[in-house]
Amino acid sequence: MKTIDKILNHIVPSSHQVVRYGIVDEKIFKEVEMTTSLYEHIEIVTNFYDDERNPFRCNWTDVEGMGYGWVWMQYEEKDWHKMMGKLVQHETKSLLKVMDDTLYFVYEKKKAKTYHFVTMGRFVTKGGWREDTIITLSNEELFY
Repeated sequence: MKTIDKILNHIVPSSHQVVRYGIVDEKIFKEVEMTTSLYEHIEIVTNFYDDERNPFRCNWTDVEGMGYGWVWMQYEEKDWHKMMGKLVQHETKSLLKVMDDTLYFVYEKKKAKTYHFVTMGRFVTKGGWREDTIITLSNEELFY
């Protein structure tokens, strides 16, 4: 089995269809930012893997969505989509700083499209950790 196949089996849920994957560039960030306008619901999940003894163990998850998480509490419901769009832009700007160490996976399931960014490599060896940023878009309500 090729290394990328092992990564795909580890990262992408088996019920999802992989659309494409690769090393990030600015185009994928622009795509996800523009694609948010095509979907009614947006969710951002960030998984942190910083357990030195078990680097495959996710020991912290942050979830932001429309009506759940922390960020939305500062906004009225009519502004949730705009707020989540800005949060997507914030995430992509943060990922720009580590894009040489980040892979992306785009996958779909039914009516949801997911952009999954995995930051690792030199970022990890410089005392950091693996961080997965998962942005899911759908016209149906999302539940983490």
